[in-house]
Amino acid sequence: MKTYKIINIQIFAMLLLFTACDSVLDSTPQDKYAADIVWQDMNLIESYLLDSYDRLGIGFEDVMLHSVTDEIRFEFSWGPETYVTGEINADNVQPWGDRITNWPEHFNNIQRLNVFIANVDKVLDGAQDQAALQQRVDVLTGEALFLRAFAYSMLARDYGGLPIIKEPFEIGDDYSSITRSSYEETVDFISQELDASAALLRGPEETEMGKATKGTALALKSRVLLFAASDLTADGNADNELVGYQSPDRTALWSAARDAAKDVIDLQTYDLADFGAPDQEAVSQNYYELFRAKDLSSIEVIWGKMYSKSSGPSNQMNLWNGPNGNNNWAGHNPTQDLVDTYHMEDGTEFFDHYEVDGNGLYQNISNDFPEVNPYTDRDPRFYGSILYDQAVFQPRFSNLADRDPVGVYDRRTRINMENGEVVSQQYGIDTQNGPVEAWNGSFTGYVMRKFLDHEIQGRDGNNDNAWIEFRYAEILLNYAEALIELGETGDAADYINMIRNRAGMPDFTGDITEALRYERQVELAFEGQRWSDIRRWKVLEEKLTDARGIDIVETTEGGNVTTTWREIIAEQRNVFDKMYWIPIATDELNRAPQLIQNPDY
Repeated sequence: MKTYKIINIQIFAMLLLFTACDSVLDSTPQDKYAADIVWQDMNLIESYLLDSYDRLGIGFEDVMLHSVTDEIRFEFSWGPETYVTGEINADNVQPWGDRITNWPEHFNNIQRLNVFIANVDKVLDGAQDQAALQQRVDVLTGEALFLRAFAYSMLARDYGGLPIIKEPFEIGDDYSSITRSSYEETVDFISQELDASAALLRGPEETEMGKATKGTALALKSRVLLFAASDLTADGNADNELVGYQSPDRTALWSAARDAAKDVIDLQTYDLADFGAPDQEAVSQNYYELFRAKDLSSIEVIWGKMYSKSSGPSNQMNLWNGPNGNNNWAGHNPTQDLVDTYHMEDGTEFFDHYEVDGNGLYQNISNDFPEVNPYTDRDPRFYGSILYDQAVFQPRFSNLADRDPVGVYDRRTRINMENGEVVSQQYGIDTQNGPVEAWNGSFTGYVMRKFLDHEIQGRDGNNDNAWIEFRYAEILLNYAEALIELGETGDAADYINMIRNRAGMPDFTGDITEALRYERQVELAFEGQRWSDIRRWKVLEEKLTDARGIDIVETTEGGNVTTTWREIIAEQRNVFDKMYWIPIATDELNRAPQLIQNPDY
């Protein structure tokens, strides 16, 4: 992978800072130079565009989008709780803007990209090899169109209809006439941008890893049109034209979503990675390894972001999310709600075999799976995604190696009793009463395994696993969902089972819509799609209930050992209708008072 210097461009001043180009430094001040020089040098042009990639807001962060869903209870008392407790408003839009990229950040990037698109072909003026240079300009233009469409897609997902701005602003321009386009107009614009982008971009074999390809543009189109066809925006009940279609043609919308996914499939460029099914143990390990990969070379990966331990973008997913007993922060805590969603290995539902009694205790009621431990015999993706009590992860530091020689995630409290009296009590290493940074213990009793790297110990360094933004499994699920909505359930079942069988699971039984929604939840867990899904299915009130966790106690008395698993409430939540969309911040409305705020804000 090439190493680039990221160039920071002041859009309105039109000055570019900190370059290592000797020819430029010979003729201009060494801290800046006029923008017209940028458009004469292909290396500077490419560096400009790389900075816009970095500004998209994708990838690993200390607070991620799944923190506002039923997948996660975020540990720290800042940011996501403003949303999940229903307190988000125009004066306090956390975590958007505070932690999650939002309105001003995306529009700043759109302005940068508008400048790029308006100026990039200036490099052709007077060039000797026009044909070769034109090919490079075309690809770069295709990338810029994709990046602009991506920024708009993120905004449309959060806010609905948007001001559509295709030309760069200049100092002194009048902004008062800029208004929000309808949601329909916004989706049409994004779709057209992606068609134009796909026509200019090339396949992965001709593209530097990490840059947009034809498949990347088509994958984003699939995601955007799936959202647009769904109940949130297209059931005919949208509050206004800014947050949905006023006279939707559902058949046309679902057909467009189906065709967009099929366009990616028809490229025949991507495939599902082989996880080693039907060996379920191999599946869980290989599923985990897909998200520990250091690059984007997997046949399943369509596009993402790479990281480095030493230079360029970096992340600290182990530090942010690993167990506190390994000197980490355990930031994103998987909920009991998610854990209970994972099916048994035979495809039956968890609550076909377990129940929660009146005291909140998990009890086995199964004739087929008699283990009292509720973490046994589950969908292999559970083991690849979540660290649960006694799951093996990594060795401890030397001071705890004697207590935990295997290196398990230890969330249970151990009590020794004699004659009905407690004689000793020891808290698990990774609990909120443990011996290492107890305040960083998970509130739910779980931490993510997915996205972590067992070879990175504590705070020894940065992670360098890649973030996967688009992968083929999502496209197949997009396609299946559109087929279901169009009544083509036979073909849809084939694609759902393709995902299940790759994961070592049998064909689904029962309702096909529920099967599709199950696959999206467990296959794409923590990948940033859940918030969109529970909104576009209009089940936010049903799913964003109080976040549950687990309390585990192992009691030894008279040589007998008993273990109990009791559900707890890890976070109280409130959901209101307005939370299907994010408010435009008051600061932004003060700058552009002609913009209409989202409903109920």
